[in-house]
Amino acid sequence: MVGNTEYTNRLISSLQIGEQYTSSQIAAFLGVEYSSILRKGVITKSGENLLILLINLKKNIDATQYIDHVDLVNSILFWEGQKQNQYAEKYIRSGAYEVFVFVHDITKTPYTYYGRAVPIRQFMMPKGTPCKTVFSLYEYSNEKPTINERTSLLMDNGIPYSVPQHTDKERTIIARTAQGQYREKALELWGNECAVSEVSNPRILIASHIKPWRESSNEERVDPYNSLILSPNYDKLFDLGYISFKPSNGQIMLSDHLSSSDWDKLHIDDSQSLRQVPNKTDMYLHYHNNYIFNFNPEQASIDQFLCV
Repeated sequence: MVGNTEYTNRLISSLQIGEQYTSSQIAAFLGVEYSSILRKGVITKSGENLLILLINLKKNIDATQYIDHVDLVNSILFWEGQKQNQYAEKYIRSGAYEVFVFVHDITKTPYTYYGRAVPIRQFMMPKGTPCKTVFSLYEYSNEKPTINERTSLLMDNGIPYSVPQHTDKERTIIARTAQGQYREKALELWGNECAVSEVSNPRILIASHIKPWRESSNEERVDPYNSLILSPNYDKLFDLGYISFKPSNGQIMLSDHLSSSDWDKLHIDDSQSLRQVPNKTDMYLHYHNNYIFNFNPEQASIDQFLCV
């Protein structure tokens, strides 16, 4: 990001990912009194393009029970905003603010700093209901030990096996091989047909991940149960969260982000459903329902931030 302001640059240069900081220390970095940030979950500073999220995973009994979750394996933050004051969501959607993430488990203990974050998706709600944002903890991801560096994406009977470290070219070949095997197994699982429309031309069928690639573990990335075989129109709508399917019976769910006339033109209605819901696929559909369906991926793209 270009054009960062004074205190934003100070935070970027001073904070260390994985280190712990007290509320007093965070206030000192911002040049403000400790009392000014007390009991706040979102902190900004006038004239600065910074936004600090102070996240307590275990809330006090008398506090609003926002549901926040950090997936450190995949470097993803699931965050609920405030019910009434939704200014943080506006700043996040603008793409002009650096978002700094601090997390602790219990109140009155230091926060662990997980670096800057970029939004992947947002679910905007009317005031009175918390909005939901999914962030990529991209700096933490770059800093953390590459635990899976010596583990191939290839699977043997569902169990990953260790291999020596590879060159970039070798890793590319391994990844493509794994993706090819994933597609073959997904097609077999879904009977070589679109899971909804029964289109069977393999040239246009797409093996779509239910839980997105970047949010999945190595095992989940090549798990055929984390797949839907879809024709292009269904694949695009599913990927963007405009449709999903009920884990219990596979019935289609239509987002309210598209109009009824759009659905008519697409020849999609709520009478459609998956032809089956294989065992284990339901848990991936639960994820899609909770963190992708009806979210808006267009306002704040991760590429917008990382390519600047």
